[in-house]
Amino acid sequence: MTINVGLDIGTSAVRAAVVQTGKGVPILKRYGQVSLPIGAIAAGEIVEPATVRDALTRLWKTAKLPHKRVVVGIANQRVIVRRVDVPYMSEEELRESLPFRAAEYIPIPIEEAILDFVPLEEFTTPDGEAMLSVLVIAAQREMANDVLQVLSGVGVKPMAIDLQAFALVRAILGPDLHFDEGARAVVNIGAGVTQVAIVRSGTVRFLRIVPIGGEQFTRVLAEALALDFQEAERRKRKTGVTPDGDAASEPDEGKRALTEETDALIEEVRGSLDYYRSESGGNTVDRILISGNGARLPHLANRMGKSLDLPVEAVRIVGDDTLKFGRLGMSEAELAQVQPVLPVAVGLGLWSEA
Repeated sequence: MTINVGLDIGTSAVRAAVVQTGKGVPILKRYGQVSLPIGAIAAGEIVEPATVRDALTRLWKTAKLPHKRVVVGIANQRVIVRRVDVPYMSEEELRESLPFRAAEYIPIPIEEAILDFVPLEEFTTPDGEAMLSVLVIAAQREMANDVLQVLSGVGVKPMAIDLQAFALVRAILGPDLHFDEGARAVVNIGAGVTQVAIVRSGTVRFLRIVPIGGEQFTRVLAEALALDFQEAERRKRKTGVTPDGDAASEPDEGKRALTEETDALIEEVRGSLDYYRSESGGNTVDRILISGNGARLPHLANRMGKSLDLPVEAVRIVGDDTLKFGRLGMSEAELAQVQPVLPVAVGLGLWSEA
């Protein structure tokens, strides 16, 4: 039996899930979250370390979290993910040569980056050369050190830093890490950024981080209706977007502004799907799963599905073979409220060294 703490440092809140794994279905033993003021985190990066540290201190105290076996997630535009094809080699050889190979594909000075990779598949060229496709991940060392420094201030030394998108997929897939045939796009609309991950055969094949999120929707509405941020946030949840049709023809000014911003996000998702199709030899996505607080925007899922001509459904991670709830001390209504934001923290808690 293993118990991990998955820590999601988001733009609007810090969240933690204590997850027990071992025999049988994983169990969510504890969950807690503490809100962050606007500006403490911007586009997934820590801007006000002291504010975030104070929130983490409160989170550890109120949720009674252990300080060991903590896995923290990151998601911002200082994380680069690229698919790269290399001559076939062992994982050990690839790890040794990665700094030299990554320099060609990663727009970060290699000496300033933390590098990792995920093997995808082996293939053979028409000339008979054995090749290996890998997903190369590069994170700016300075950004990662900022996260570690804040955690150190609350007495936490994480055993791993993971990508939030990888954690999200891990939570959705459950312990078997396998979808049925076909590729899925997982779109996590957070407060600061949106993550688009395309998954096939249990592995992330493509990842893109887009600097559009729920706070951007709120700012657009605030500007359109001359509201302060808090009032725009409340109004946003009631207004929503136009389910389909041309945004410009929407008579409600607030709904029109939200719809236009949503369309900008949908076009980013469309571009990601098109890029994946071109890079994967014509493989297409047949379903979109959405999560995150931004996914709560009324009619967003409807509009995305109609615009992209794909079924869109909300992520739900609790089931007979994915996750069970322990004694959380939360009502059904409270559990329903956190469902859109729960998967990242849970997926981080499901991390393993294997």
